[in-house]
Amino acid sequence: MKKNHEEKQRILKLVNDLFYRNGLYKTTMDEIAAELKISKKTIYKYFDSKYDLVKEATRNMLKESGKKMDTALRKNEDLASKLVNLMENYSNEVCTVSEKWIKDMRTHYPEIWKEIEDYRNEKIYMVSKKLIKMGAKEKILVDYPPEIIIESYASTMRAIVNPAFLLQCKCTMQQAIDFVFNIHLNGILTPKGRLKYYEGKKKIKKK
Repeated sequence: MKKNHEEKQRILKLVNDLFYRNGLYKTTMDEIAAELKISKKTIYKYFDSKYDLVKEATRNMLKESGKKMDTALRKNEDLASKLVNLMENYSNEVCTVSEKWIKDMRTHYPEIWKEIEDYRNEKIYMVSKKLIKMGAKEKILVDYPPEIIIESYASTMRAIVNPAFLLQCKCTMQQAIDFVFNIHLNGILTPKGRLKYYEGKKKIKKK
């Protein structure tokens, strides 16, 4: 049983890496089997169809992303350090995903894309609430209504995760996310918070 679980998890991880590079729509089950060096029969032992594989691989990706967020929040650090670590993790995750993957997911798997958006909105809201409360306590964030801060950030992120928009603004996904994060962050950090945040970024770059 444990061996089956490990084999399934290996498939989910490797197939996500393949999807991120080559996109979803044109990647066939034959190509997936060849890339993973297993038979299609082994894949179908765990997944009824390519749609089922895409769905479970996506849910596995979201689960792992959520774990990283929770780990960053639990660390015994000040808010500025948590913000730096969360931003670094998020940027790294986004960099592994190709624009083709995003386009394919939105076009050919809209129900799964909705799951991604719903999960991110829920997770962003929960994490942001915690960070805003911590920021107020540490006098690092200005006293703006949390709901406005969260909705403003979430709405902007939904708008930029769009290949057409990225082509129009002539920037990469990572650049767009960095711009959005810095614009929003600079609007809500106090002078003390800004100092701590950029000190934290310098420490990360030195590692």
